[in-house]
Amino acid sequence: MRTAPSVLRGCLPPLLVHLLIGLPTAVTVLCARWYLSHGHCTQEDLGRRDLDHCTYDQIENSGFVLIGLVLSAAFVALLLVLFDGLRPLAKGRPFTPRLLTLPAILLPYALYAAGGG
Repeated sequence: MRTAPSVLRGCLPPLLVHLLIGLPTAVTVLCARWYLSHGHCTQEDLGRRDLDHCTYDQIENSGFVLIGLVLSAAFVALLLVLFDGLRPLAKGRPFTPRLLTLPAILLPYALYAAGGG
């Protein structure tokens, strides 16, 4: 029977890695939230009388945010596939510790949101 410290020792490295992967995940979530709110703003909105609740900065930045969203999402997906998929397969290790700590990738964003962000 395994003791609690040995079980925690097996889950601690995946937890730390998932917390580190959570940093670019937070950027991805922030870009997605911004793009959902303001991504509809285009140059055609400049001709509208009410600008469809768009500012000039939102119109100019929507392309940059979309590129950031795609790149950061691809980076996070690559990190997850490499760490949670290919590495355990190559070493013959179980997926369980990595899957149990997978929700930790959302913790940095949750801390940001809880802080009023």
